[in-house]
Amino acid sequence: MPHIPTDSDVYEVFAQSGHGTALSHVGSIVSPRPDAAWHLAKETYGRRDDLVKLWVVRRTDMIVSSAGDRDLLAAKTRMPYRQPGFPTARRRDRSAAPPAVAAPPERRDSGLTERRDDAREPRLTDLWLALADDLFVLGNRLGERIVDYIDLEEALAVGSIGQEALAHAGTILVLCGFDQPAVDARFFDRAQAQWQVSRVVERLTDWPSLVAGGLVIAAAVAVLAERTAEAEPGAEWLSAISAIRDEQLVHLDHWRRWARALAAWPETRTEFARAYAEVTECAGDMFGARPQSQGQGVPAAAPPAGPALAVTLHERLAVLVGDNGGPGSRLPDGPRTRTWGVGGSALADSLSRGRAIRDHYAPGVFS
Repeated sequence: MPHIPTDSDVYEVFAQSGHGTALSHVGSIVSPRPDAAWHLAKETYGRRDDLVKLWVVRRTDMIVSSAGDRDLLAAKTRMPYRQPGFPTARRRDRSAAPPAVAAPPERRDSGLTERRDDAREPRLTDLWLALADDLFVLGNRLGERIVDYIDLEEALAVGSIGQEALAHAGTILVLCGFDQPAVDARFFDRAQAQWQVSRVVERLTDWPSLVAGGLVIAAAVAVLAERTAEAEPGAEWLSAISAIRDEQLVHLDHWRRWARALAAWPETRTEFARAYAEVTECAGDMFGARPQSQGQGVPAAAPPAGPALAVTLHERLAVLVGDNGGPGSRLPDGPRTRTWGVGGSALADSLSRGRAIRDHYAPGVFS
């Protein structure tokens, strides 16, 4: 863990030698007084070169890393999805045969109906795959909102949430048994009729709805992560599930703050109340995924998710969604079934944008 050094007479020296250079650590000195330390540093490190800035800091006033913090500081292992891996780290020869796209579960009719596809109940894997679809669309929609803010801090927060939503969607697929080409194929090569997003996605068209939708989706992911961890507390994938849950809980707090603000401002109160009511009413299908004959990943080892479990998850979701300080939730009393092929313009725009970007890259460059 980071610690505070004990050498009270040791000072660390930072110097900038030119206007176009960075302030850098140049060494250490020993001095009984701070003013004497600065003059000693000037004579030691600025005798031959002109300095623009000279900072001298007592070592005991600093918090420094220890040898055991290497893993904590290694960004590539802590948050690999934030590393610049596009497009060189993941390449695929697009001139080869396209990867197979996983088909949706077989239906007894060609239309999209609300009745069950068969007698099977969805497993936890089915619920995760459905939430991965929701996270993918949410991440894309948030990406459009980053430049809409004058407040740089808020723009960075929205960008980070969108990035993590996309990363969590990919991580979920990996945990469900997908390799990277299969992840790409599932997100970019499926027709809209093969997606099983929540009705919430259809409302992700403006900022008030994005706040409400982000809140609901973050709460649903956190609830399912907790249930999955309870199913197999000693599983090797628990750390990944826990990381997703922790980050989504941070997102949930962010959306709650926005919900309170939009509900309090007279200029946005009515609009947000309407959007929040519509989004929460659509959120009844968060845990109503239909069975998917797809993936043999980690969460699939858990027990089947029957109606009783869906009700339990829905009740937990209602508690998290209701505790926001904003307008009243219209979340239905019980879970509803998801439908294939919904998503409206929010899903259609996300798919078309991703495919358009891929089509403009030369073969073998984009994966």
